[in-house]
Order: sequence, then C-alpha cells, then structure tokens
Amino acid sequence: MTNDSIHAGIAVVTAVMLVLYIARFRRHPAEVFSPVAAWLRAFIYFGCCFLFAWLTGATASLLASPVIPAAAGTSRYFLPITAALTVFVLIAYWGIWAKWTLRFGRKLDIPAQLFFGLVWGVSYPLCFLGFWHLSLNITPDWPMWAVFLLAYTLISLWQYLWQDLYWDVYIAPEHDTPWTIKWKVPCTHIPNVTLCLIYFAVYDAYWIFIALQALALTGCSFAMRMPAPWSKEPTPPARRHPFVFGLVHGGGYVSEDPENDPHLRAIGAPY
Repeated sequence: MTNDSIHAGIAVVTAVMLVLYIARFRRHPAEVFSPVAAWLRAFIYFGCCFLFAWLTGATASLLASPVIPAAAGTSRYFLPITAALTVFVLIAYWGIWAKWTLRFGRKLDIPAQLFFGLVWGVSYPLCFLGFWHLSLNITPDWPMWAVFLLAYTLISLWQYLWQDLYWDVYIAPEHDTPWTIKWKVPCTHIPNVTLCLIYFAVYDAYWIFIALQALALTGCSFAMRMPAPWSKEPTPPARRHPFVFGLVHGGGYVSEDPENDPHLRAIGAPY
C-alpha cells in the first residue's frame, strides 16, 4: 500500500466522519457537551492534519528520515539535549499542566484516553511539520533561521486561533480557568513549541519531534480526563467568553465563589 493510497483512505474516512457529524450533530446545542460530537470534531481535524502534512511534503520527508537522526553519531550534545527536552515535556505536561487542570469528577478511562492522546499527539506535530514544509516551499532560498521564524510564526498564529476559538470551545471538556490559562501558556505550550521546533531545525529529528509532542498530548488527554465516546457522565461544556467580531473563545471556568469552590481548591487555583 502506497503513501498516496493511505492518505486517500484517510481523506475518505475524514469525509465520512464529516458527513456523520453534519447529519447527527449539526444542530446540537453548544451548551451540552457530547462526547461523540467532540470525538468526531477532533478526529475530523486530526484527519486534516494528516492530509496537510502529506500535501506539503512533510509526511514524505518523515518516512524518508531515520528514527534516530544522523546527528546522534556526530554531535556530543544530541543525547543530553534530547534527554533534557524529554524531562522538560514530562515536567511541563505530566506535572505542571496536569496539576492545574480541572476534571469535575471525570473518570480515568485509560484505553480511550490513551488512544485519543496518541492520535492527538501525532496529528498536531504533523500539522507543525506541514507548516515547516510550507515555509520551505514558500522560501526555498531563505537561510534556515528565516525558515524557522516563518514556520514558528505560522504555527503560533494557527495554534492560538485554533485552540482558543475552536478546540477549547467545541472539543475539549471544561478543564481550565482564566488563571490556569495565564500560567499554562508561558510555562508549557510556548516553551514546548519553541524548544522542540529549534531542536527539530538543528537536528532534523522528525520522529523524535513527533514522539515528544505525543508524550505531551497523551499526558493532556489523561490529565483532563477526555470523556470516551460512550461516556454517560455529565460533563460541563467549555465556558464561552466573548471575543472580537461577535465570536466566542474558550476563556475557562469562572466560579461564583472562588475562595470556596472545591474544583479550584483541588488544583490550587485562586480563580
């Protein structure tokens, strides 16, 4: 089976999921969290990430790259930097991000949350690599530092808009507060993307780049207790906050009594 035929299959599956979503959940009220709708929305996007990486040439470069890059045998800094990045991801996402994540009593469902986290964790870095290759295609004669800046800008802008305007409103269950967002972004997300993209640019380490993001986002899936599609637990939907041009964004849970709120006290958040 060729790379093209595999992605043709992904396109078909993604289209089928889109049709199912439109038929079943087009008029589903946003105020009611539906695990099935959330999973369909997520996997439609994951499919688009796979296709974007394929169309930009990122997937072909990934498959042509060794799992361990050549730099492993030529740079004495490769192993300690790789180890340090791995430790950072574990602390940032399995430690800090998890500690400051609301769960509202949602249960740990290891098989479903592991599967969701792994697919999420592969799709997002494929999207990032797609932006990297898009930048290479746009600016073939630019120096590497300039390509990095363009790719980093595109990734940052896209992630901000996607996460804030869609993911945290229509896919993820309520898991943040205004305070946790204020601290999670600079403590986890920004350094993660910045450091890992620099690492990728220096060492051309496609597979390790994806593995690091998969490690991070699998931790997120467990930490926020992503409800399985078959879950019947009541799950509060994301709080919709006003944004520009009449749009809404995911601004986090706002308590009427922050000092005595058990959910805030459980994660040590003041508001």
